[in-house]
Amino acid sequence: MHTRHVRGFGAAVVAVAALVTAANAGPARAAQPEPAQHVRHVAPQQDGPVR
Repeated sequence: MHTRHVRGFGAAVVAVAALVTAANAGPARAAQPEPAQHVRHVAPQQDGPVR
């Protein structure tokens, strides 16, 4: 019977350690996004046929 209690206690310690580690890790964070580089594409003006 003694061995069963020691195994149960050991399992409880491992479970608590896993929970504490997960709590300290916090939520996963996305990598810092690069600032958007806006590129304006300007179409050439078409005023009609060139004469």
